[in-house]
Amino acid sequence: MASFAEVRQAIQTQVETVSGFNLVPFPPSYFRRVQNTLAHKGFTVDVTTSSDEGERMRRGTVYITTTVRVIYAYRLRPKDIITDYDNSLDTEQLVINAVLSSYASVQSSMQVRYNRSTRDVADSMEYMITTIEFTILHTI
Repeated sequence: MASFAEVRQAIQTQVETVSGFNLVPFPPSYFRRVQNTLAHKGFTVDVTTSSDEGERMRRGTVYITTTVRVIYAYRLRPKDIITDYDNSLDTEQLVINAVLSSYASVQSSMQVRYNRSTRDVADSMEYMITTIEFTILHTI
């Protein structure tokens, strides 16, 4: 069994294994809205939605599908924007691979599936903001 907070913390721990990534000390909804939340490889983990998998309920155990988003900023240097854009794409793959790793220490039956990624370059062209969405199947 894994609570929603444990799921968020497990994802955070996996992202922190990627070189240079640091959790920003703000709620996920403030990421990018407040200027000082943006830092090179600063990230947040947002637990956006959860729903039960009704047909899989057994003996008081509830199977849950939870959507989790990892959002991070990658600095684009003015003279190397295209190179850093590509580096950000490579870094995205590292984050995806880290999040898809084993969660046996949290819950052996916790399953993580990659859904999609979205990418947006800030108007200042200083940062690329990447949002990676996963679906987590776990029990509570």
